[in-house]
Amino acid sequence: MHKHTFKEDEWPFSCPIDSAAVTTKFVYERLEPIIQVNHYIDDGWQFMCNTTDDPDDGMVICMGCFISKFPEIIELADLPKGWDAFREDKNQPWDKQPFE
Repeated sequence: MHKHTFKEDEWPFSCPIDSAAVTTKFVYERLEPIIQVNHYIDDGWQFMCNTTDDPDDGMVICMGCFISKFPEIIELADLPKGWDAFREDKNQPWDKQPFE
């Protein structure tokens, strides 16, 4: 395992720090904001901008590395499994609901 910018015992998510998360290169490069977050039943996470559905734009990243780069997402650490959070833009509050 590699190092992160926070202490492992302070990790607020239910998944291990080194779990894989899915995002897009647009989110990771800060070209687009995160406007949808999915927390899957299997404890997987997805952080999306909803500007692309091209698989070539997707990427898998270590959850700990992602949260180190986007610490504002910690506010969603308590999002239940099987739920998603979404917003119209980065200046709006998150709406949360179970997957349909």
